[in-house]
Amino acid sequence: MTLRMPHLLTLAALALAAPRPAHAEPPTPCALLSPLQIKAVLLTPVLDGKPGSPSDGTTDCTWPDAKGETRIYLSLKDPGIEYKSFRDAMLRTGRLVPVSGLAADAFYISSAGNSAALYVLKGKHLLLITVDGINFTKSNNEAAEHTLATEILPKL
Repeated sequence: MTLRMPHLLTLAALALAAPRPAHAEPPTPCALLSPLQIKAVLLTPVLDGKPGSPSDGTTDCTWPDAKGETRIYLSLKDPGIEYKSFRDAMLRTGRLVPVSGLAADAFYISSAGNSAALYVLKGKHLLLITVDGINFTKSNNEAAEHTLATEILPKL
């Protein structure tokens, strides 16, 4: 047994000294969805995603249709300390609708008309996605947002 102990210590020392893989940064928002994923939910073509200008830790991407109307908006950011206060404020307004089964925390914020915004908190990433499909009802837009979020979350 004493012959194996130095061998185990050497292995343990090597394991501790080995470089650890760096935590990979999430992909840019425009790289989170493929044209096929988008077409599957919108049923209409969109142009390539256009990245926004990064500001205050937020990166985003929009996918417009041929007329320039934004059909999908995606934002990815660190939730920061304002996340809880934002969530609590939306809960008080009655516009927050919880969504189960997506991540640690997910909810829709409903708006007037046919639009809603899906917020999903996964680890240190806050994903915001909105879909505005042509002739979509609010439930169609929400279903499309849910489907796209399901596609995105494994990449974060």
